[in-house]
Amino acid sequence: MNIKNLTLSQKIGQMLCFAFHGTDYNDHLKTLINELEVGGVIYFGRNIGPLPVIHQTNLSIQSDAKIPLFIGLDQEGGAVLRITDGITPFPGAMSLAASGVDSTKLVRSVGEDLVNLGFNMVFAPVGDVNNNPLNPVINSRSYSDDPKVVSRYAKYAFKGFQEAKILPTIKHFPGHGDTSVDSHLSLPKVSKTKEEVEKIELVPFQDAIDNGIDGVMMSHILYESFDNKYPASLSYEIITNLLRKKMGFNGLVVTDSLTMGAIHTKYTNREIVRYAANAGVDLLIFCGKATLEEQREIKKVFIEEVENGNISIERIDESVQRILDYKVKYYHSNISLDEIEKKDHSEIIKVSEAAITLVKDDGKLPIKQDEKVLIVFPNIKTPGLQKHQINNKSLVLENIVDNVDYSTLGKYMKQDEVILRADEALDIDCEKYDKIVFVTYNVQKDDYQVQFFNKLDKEKTIVVSLRSPYDINHLFGLKSYICAYEPTDLAVRNVKKALMGEIEFLGKIPVKL
Repeated sequence: MNIKNLTLSQKIGQMLCFAFHGTDYNDHLKTLINELEVGGVIYFGRNIGPLPVIHQTNLSIQSDAKIPLFIGLDQEGGAVLRITDGITPFPGAMSLAASGVDSTKLVRSVGEDLVNLGFNMVFAPVGDVNNNPLNPVINSRSYSDDPKVVSRYAKYAFKGFQEAKILPTIKHFPGHGDTSVDSHLSLPKVSKTKEEVEKIELVPFQDAIDNGIDGVMMSHILYESFDNKYPASLSYEIITNLLRKKMGFNGLVVTDSLTMGAIHTKYTNREIVRYAANAGVDLLIFCGKATLEEQREIKKVFIEEVENGNISIERIDESVQRILDYKVKYYHSNISLDEIEKKDHSEIIKVSEAAITLVKDDGKLPIKQDEKVLIVFPNIKTPGLQKHQINNKSLVLENIVDNVDYSTLGKYMKQDEVILRADEALDIDCEKYDKIVFVTYNVQKDDYQVQFFNKLDKEKTIVVSLRSPYDINHLFGLKSYICAYEPTDLAVRNVKKALMGEIEFLGKIPVKL
């Protein structure tokens, strides 16, 4: 469609991407498309039904829309997957880096499956350099603490996605790796000099830009040396002067969800759309409560900001034209579930196996069939939408992980297993067992996992980290340590194989411990 034929309301709609409720083509989606005429919708775990339902919903969305939509989702790999079953298995970032494998082909297969389900935008890869071991939100979602490694694997990922004809958005610019605050809850700040940021955080993003990536996602982080007033997602200095003018990015700029605590607790919706649009954002993403009342209000104030002269029509036209151009590039009229069902995933299973990393061992491995072993597995809760009260403002925050069913190691091993919970004391008679496999998840200083580990016989204990490789930093006296980087069913199965000597430990730790 020619931009000259669009009304102001249609143009503003093109710059908005909203979350929705339900798993099929329901009244909420129909209102977003026919009344609000939005430019895109984003799927969360709550929206994922059987593959044929996803496929039909996306077909209905596009057939009902006057202008095709961006239909996107967070499909990073590992624990951050909206679709977990029926499509190409997708190990997470740090698993792929640990495997040492060129993952372009693997990611292309994932992208092809998403396209055949009707998606044309993916909020990945992660370009953050995880150089802060205390980072609560990135961690193993990053490929490495080395910007060169992150650059290499982010390039594999976005090339794979673009070859599959799905638009990737490398995130979270200028980088969320060196933070100790979760932007879902409050505003992280980075006080590094520009020179320091350019040498580390910007390296993967610049490399992606130089190699032709089509999308970048902005973070909600205050980079004080670039802009000490506005977070990156609302900053003209960072989006226009740094990303576009200095780094040469001409593609699509999208935001992380603008309902996250870092933004929504500090700005009104009117301020958010004004600052984001004027900063140079093309597609503004709002998730959170995802009520039609709020979504109508967001579009209303956006239109008013343009009519009142607070946002120029020239600024709007620039973004809308870019959006329309990329929709032409990434629109798919022929998609088929049959193509997903035909695939052989044996090579990808081997990549996942190669990621399992033996960091240290004093001769406990492999476990012998006749040994009496106890498995202690953490109670990993699957988060959903959560309500928070921050600065007297009630928020519903979308979680990173919301659609994963966790398998315990006991599902694949015949040995005894107990579940370790934060609110329950667990005493083990170490004398009864030849070896203890203690599986950890996001160990914090002096937390219940540390307290339990301190009671174990270190000569018998093998620790398996299921997310953060930095768990080892809190477990003093540890002698055998394995990293699996993610709590997925595939990773847990591979841990079992490695423990029992069925596969070799081939992974190389991609961060400094």
